[in-house]
Amino acid sequence: MFPYLTLVRPLNALMSVIAVVIGGLLVVGTESSLFSNLYPLILAMVSVFLITGAGNAINDYFDVDSDKINKPKRPIPAGRVSKRKALAFSVLLFVVGILLTLLINWACILIAVINSILLIVYSYSLQDRILLGNIIIGYLVGSTFLFGGIAFGNILLPLLLMLLAGLSTVTREIVKDLEDIEGDRKSFLKKITSGVRMRLSRFVGAKGGVGKEAGFAMGKGRAKTVAVLCMLLAIVISPFPYTLGILSFSYVLILIPTDLIFIATIILLATGSSKKTFSRTSKIIKAGMFLALVAFIIGMIF
Repeated sequence: MFPYLTLVRPLNALMSVIAVVIGGLLVVGTESSLFSNLYPLILAMVSVFLITGAGNAINDYFDVDSDKINKPKRPIPAGRVSKRKALAFSVLLFVVGILLTLLINWACILIAVINSILLIVYSYSLQDRILLGNIIIGYLVGSTFLFGGIAFGNILLPLLLMLLAGLSTVTREIVKDLEDIEGDRKSFLKKITSGVRMRLSRFVGAKGGVGKEAGFAMGKGRAKTVAVLCMLLAIVISPFPYTLGILSFSYVLILIPTDLIFIATIILLATGSSKKTFSRTSKIIKAGMFLALVAFIIGMIF
């Protein structure tokens, strides 16, 4: 049983569950109300855990050749679970997770189906493509907050949190890829085979006759531009929960240092291109995302 639990990556799935709880808490507002509405919240939590776990399992299924080299102790390459059984297990989790949403509402059903499809498509063909793959990850992260709110029939506040979480996640995912680009450029010369999909394919297209070095440079510049634009959009959207009268002024007090952190990441991206800069920027974005979450909770409570 433990190999199947490893496929699910429970800690990763629990992070999605926490996002659902936060999304629901933002809508319900008070602890007493929350406990009087546990039924849809519990269903949403279990559904998201199963669907996230299914996505992790299907990712291992498609990445088995790569994992034989990079992660040989994962259940499939280690021989503890066969590819066929891992696929069947993933499908079962997807199906049960979607069926649970039938007991919540139609909006949750729609999100569950869309997210399940995206998780499969991402693992099959998009995880090695910059921008599109990053955008999908940003949506999937943000949608967990939205899912928790929609379980209680509310969309506005969780939608704003989804946008902020999604945009900052897209930026961080791009920065993490940029951090690896120099190593990818060097590894290209080694002509690694055996089915391993290199991140290089994210930056160098198959058409156009562009040289490899130029392809890296073009991809790097384009990725930085998108990362900066996503972060700028997140900063522009961030005051809306207060200006719309949804959260109190205490939200603004935490939001100010949060936006200053995000502005610092934009400056770093605009002025630096080294691996060290991208590594530092990724950590700063993560800190800003955590502070933004605190701002939402504080703005709701006080």
